[in-house]
Amino acid sequence: MDIVIIKDGDGYRLLHGHLRLANILRTNGEAIVHVQGEGEVRVVRVRNEYMAGRDGKQKPLHRH
Repeated sequence: MDIVIIKDGDGYRLLHGHLRLANILRTNGEAIVHVQGEGEVRVVRVRNEYMAGRDGKQKPLHRH
């Protein structure tokens, strides 16, 4: 549990593990992270922002 993401309104919020997630995305291009109440979500980087989602529906991953 070194990356913590929660559902936040219409998107997701990264609470912990920003550097770990950035390293995984740099290396693999995507990360699969378990989100409480949502299950596993796929995280990708699109230009300068992160997107997270399931079933092909990507939503913003807020990092602040």
